[in-house]
This record gives sequence, C-alpha cells and structure tokens, in this order.
Amino acid sequence: MFRAPLLASVAALALFSLPLAAQNAELGAQRDAVFQQMLADPSNRSLMQQYAQLSVQMRDFEGAAATLERLIDLEPNNTAARVELAIAYFALGSYAVADYHLAAAQASGALSPDQAARVARYQEESTERGDGTELDGRIEAGLAFPQESGDNGAFFNANLDYRFDLGDANVTMWVTEFAYTNYQPDDGSLNARQSARLRTGPEFRISGDAYGPRLQPYIELEWLDRDPTLTISYTSVAVGAAYQNPINERFTAYGDLQFGRANATDATGVDFEFHEASLGLTYRPSRDTRFRLSAWVEEQRDVDVATPLATNISGARLSAQHAFNPNFNILPNRWVAGGFVQLQNTDRSGSGTMSSFEDQSHGAFVRAFVYEDIYVETAWTQVMQDNVISGVAGSSEESILSVQLGWEF
Repeated sequence: MFRAPLLASVAALALFSLPLAAQNAELGAQRDAVFQQMLADPSNRSLMQQYAQLSVQMRDFEGAAATLERLIDLEPNNTAARVELAIAYFALGSYAVADYHLAAAQASGALSPDQAARVARYQEESTERGDGTELDGRIEAGLAFPQESGDNGAFFNANLDYRFDLGDANVTMWVTEFAYTNYQPDDGSLNARQSARLRTGPEFRISGDAYGPRLQPYIELEWLDRDPTLTISYTSVAVGAAYQNPINERFTAYGDLQFGRANATDATGVDFEFHEASLGLTYRPSRDTRFRLSAWVEEQRDVDVATPLATNISGARLSAQHAFNPNFNILPNRWVAGGFVQLQNTDRSGSGTMSSFEDQSHGAFVRAFVYEDIYVETAWTQVMQDNVISGVAGSSEESILSVQLGWEF
C-alpha cells in the first residue's frame, strides 16, 4: 500500500535533481565556450580566470591549477588568482604547495578581510593535514517530533574521524572513526536508545595519489542499548575491509565487507553471528552538488540456542544534496538542501515461523550555516512499514519533524 508514496518521493528527488543537472550542464557549456575563446586568444588573462573559476565549480582542480599557474606567471601580483590556486592544490592533496601559495598571498598585504579570513582557515587546515594528523567531525543536538506516536524528545549525535599519517611512501594513514547517538523521548518511550561505534585500522592509498583505490582493514566495536523487552540490545565485535576509490574529481566508489559476532545484553541473552556487504557510488558534477547511491545486504544467525532464527536484510538508498547562497540576506552564509529515498527488506525465519518487514522511508532537509561551521537544520522524514508476522499482515506509518543545531569541523 506504500508503493505510491515511495514512487512519489522518488519522483520528487528526480525533480530535485533536474535543475541541478541543468545547472551543471550549463557550467560545462560555459567552460567549453571559454576554452574555445582561449584557443583563439591564449594570453587573455580574463579568460584564464573565468576558465579556472568554472573548473573549480566543476571540481576539475587539475585543470584549474594548470590555468592559474599560467595566469600567475603573467601576473605575479594577482592575489585572487593565487588564493584560488592554493585552494585547487589543497583539494588535490598537495598541502605543501598550497601552503606556499597561501603564505605568498598573505605576505602580499593585498587581501580583503574576506580573503584574509579564507586564507587563514585554509592555512590552519593545511597545517593540520600537512603535519600528518587530521581531525574532522560533526556534533548535532536537537528535538524530534514524531507525528503519530508522540514520542517527542531530545537527541544528540556525534561523528569523529581522526587520521594519522604513518609516513611511508604510499601515504598510509591510520584511520579511527567514532560515532555516538542518543535519543530520549520525553514520555519514557520504548523507542529510547543509545549506540556507539568505534572503527580503527590502517588505510593504504594504493596508488599513492589523491585519486585511486584505498583499502582499510579494520576492527569495529559497537554497542546498542534499548529497552530489554525489545531484544535488540547488544555489544558486537567485527573485522572487515573498507574500499574507497576516488576515480576522478566526479566519481567515487565505495565497498565494505565485514564479519562479526554480537552478544546480547537484553533479557533473552540470544547471541548472533553476522556478515554484511555494501556498495556505493558518489557522483559530484560540481563543487556544490552531490548524489550518492548505496546498497547493502546482511545476514544474522542466532548461535548457542536450540531453535535459532536467521535474519536476512537488504536495502538501497539514493540521496542528493546541493549547496547554494540564498538571494536574500536573512543569514549571511551558505545553505544546503537535500533529500533521500530508502527501501529495506527484513526476513526472519526458523522454528517453523516466518516474518517479513518492508520499510520505506523518504525525507528532505534544509541546513543554514549561520556562522562559518555552525548551522541550523530542519528535516522531515516519513517512515512506512508493511509486515507479515506468522501469516498476519499489518502496516504502520510515522512522520517525523526535527530541528537541530550542529557544528561541522
């Protein structure tokens, strides 16, 4: 019964992507036109700057860097071009070269206040990455308002990513990721939950370049705590391998495979073994636009019990987001708008019984950066489920509105 809403949300996401695709096609056409003019007038400095700016918007940082190098050879005192060149090298992972151009721009004394603040931010980030360490993350706190259940409550999310350069020729990094979430409805609902996940292991950059495959063998620890009567509270340990391949400035492929065991901390005490595989592809047609498609399968099997259950999970998710500067000045910084659609199937069988769950969800968000890395976000999500339990069909639906304050660093 939920096929129509799901198809409607897919259509809405497609409509969301159409103007973005048109915008990116327009950028490509503009850049091609400027390139043709450059062929006819190769020393035209204005055309060089236009071409470089369009290349950055389309994430062709190598093309931007090559053009800006030529421009700076002709205009050594062009501070704006030098700042853009530093940013292009930063995006390519050439932090030492980026530092050189950032320092030259700062020493020129010709930076505007906005340019000076921008240079300072890139210098700080480049220094952190250049010294072999990098810390990125996001912290969010807000309120969720489910419309049907009324389980209103506060939530908190934190995601941290710490990288340490091991110093070998292939730019091997030791990567540690940590995620924590806490949702506490104000009525003591069974939906209250806490979870934490820690993943750590070396990441081998096989090509030794900004682009090319990277492989991370890892160990992962997870803890989930919900009401014991729900029988889904556990601790787990898993080993796996994560694959990431920035193919070029537009496409990045992902893969992940893990095996593990979970030990129940609820009243049932039923432990289970699991294995999971996932694949994904990100497409970034421009600096401000991103699409991501991902799919996953997981199998869980009870252990050490007389009548074990087997659980099979499969799903797919399509998401898109676009950053932009609004045409009004209520808030001074950038905005991000996005949406997603997701479908997941869960089948449980064993002891002569079988149950299945089809979960469909879709949503949208608007994020407004009110000051540099501080933002306010409003999101709406609809979650729907069709289920069959011991031959009896049922369904449920929930709409959730959330408001949160976040810090991205």
